[in-house]
Amino acid sequence: MGETNEMTPGSKQVWIVAGALMIGSVLLGPVLQVGSYMGPTGGLLSTLLIVVSTIMFAIGADRSTSVTARRPFGTAALIGLAVWTAVGTPVLDALATLPGRGSMIGFGHVDLIVTFVLAAIATTQIARAGIVPRPWNLAPLWVLVAAVAVRVVQLVVIITAGPDASRFAPFLSTLDGLGGVVAPVFLGIVAIVLASRDAGVAAARREQES
Repeated sequence: MGETNEMTPGSKQVWIVAGALMIGSVLLGPVLQVGSYMGPTGGLLSTLLIVVSTIMFAIGADRSTSVTARRPFGTAALIGLAVWTAVGTPVLDALATLPGRGSMIGFGHVDLIVTFVLAAIATTQIARAGIVPRPWNLAPLWVLVAAVAVRVVQLVVIITAGPDASRFAPFLSTLDGLGGVVAPVFLGIVAIVLASRDAGVAAARREQES
């Protein structure tokens, strides 16, 4: 399952900052959209925070603070997921509007597949890297499983409802919204708590040794 690496003091800063950015991505977008004239810019800044925090988790301050232990396969997948989050959907949406390039639904499937593959690789590599303490090394995988479960529920509702599927649009939209809020907040809190806890343990150990 991979070796266990003790977190260095730098992890407190990297994981706490990255976790705070991930939580902030949930709060910043709506606040800017509602409380200012920035409009869609709030959503762009929210996405930017997610991208930056994900890359920070992937690279870390050093190998012991990278959630993938800077192993090439997992690190590339996690960074790729961050980049795809920022540019994948807008690019596919633009392609779907071109004549003869396919439908929005078809490109939407591509978006889901690419996101799932990158997320599956990244989460399994995080679980195996031995950097994040157990059982929290499985937290990203839990989030992925929950996201897949939401998609399955949505698909079942759409197929079952048939022509009346539009009646369930508010319910399906709420599921998407909850996923977009709960996942980053949960992962951000886990990162902050783990970093703070290990920093406290390290400080207590140094006091005992002095």
